[in-house]
Amino acid sequence: MISNDDCSTDGKSLHHNTGNKGSMRTVRVGSRSLPMYPLVIVCLGLLNTVLLLAAVVIGIYSGGVVNEEDPSHHITTEVLLTEVMQLRIMESEANKALEEVQKDMKIEMQTYQKLEQQIEPSKTLSDDLQRQIETLQVERAELQASSSDISDSCGRCPSGWFLLNTTCYFFSNSETIPLKTWPDSRADCIMRGADLVVIDSFEEQVNIYDFLPKLSRGQPWWRQGVWIGFTDIQTEGTWMWVNNVTQPDQGYWIHGEPNNDGTLGEDCAVTVKQDNPTKTWNDANCEELKKWLCEMAPNN
Repeated sequence: MISNDDCSTDGKSLHHNTGNKGSMRTVRVGSRSLPMYPLVIVCLGLLNTVLLLAAVVIGIYSGGVVNEEDPSHHITTEVLLTEVMQLRIMESEANKALEEVQKDMKIEMQTYQKLEQQIEPSKTLSDDLQRQIETLQVERAELQASSSDISDSCGRCPSGWFLLNTTCYFFSNSETIPLKTWPDSRADCIMRGADLVVIDSFEEQVNIYDFLPKLSRGQPWWRQGVWIGFTDIQTEGTWMWVNNVTQPDQGYWIHGEPNNDGTLGEDCAVTVKQDNPTKTWNDANCEELKKWLCEMAPNN
């Protein structure tokens, strides 16, 4: 509040004469009176500072507006907007194409499922027919083998035997005949008036190879095979046929055989039908149970 009143202390006036200009004005702030002119100067200084800051801000803003109105800036923005629009159009077209592909795939899948449903009964029928054909083929082969035995042997071989060239053979390939050890197999052959087969020519080796059935997939090859009359029981490493004839050459051993494997050794030979007819012999433990092959001379 501005006051023109005079305040005195100790009877003296606080007025200061300024010549012809009169007394100094004061401003009361709370319980104190301050000179007015210095305050006015301070206020003007603050106002000038605010105006300066405002001018700076306006200048910066104006510079930004000028830059925004730069033609090159407008060109860049337009190019970007155009590219964005093109990308959106491409995206839309790609989505449409994807939808079409999905529709086509759905139609194809439905068609495939219908065909599969139609084919399934035919496939089942085909499988049944295939099994019947295989059964008939086996029966035909058995009948042909039986008739061949009768016609070829012409009574020269006993019943159940077959004739190959000039030799009668008996193969224990029957579910009614149990597997035997090598000694028992030889005893069975002797009981039939024969002995375990002696392979003394390449022609006989090939004939036996062609006759024997293929290996079973149910067990490893070295567990399979058919007993033949070949052994080194008397002298380890010296293989001899049951007719007391030693093998004149290396024979038809599988690669790596004979190896006398195992703690009990392997002193009896089997023939195994693998891929190579010249590599079929393998040594095995004589007490293993296997099929066997007998031979005898035909009747005159």
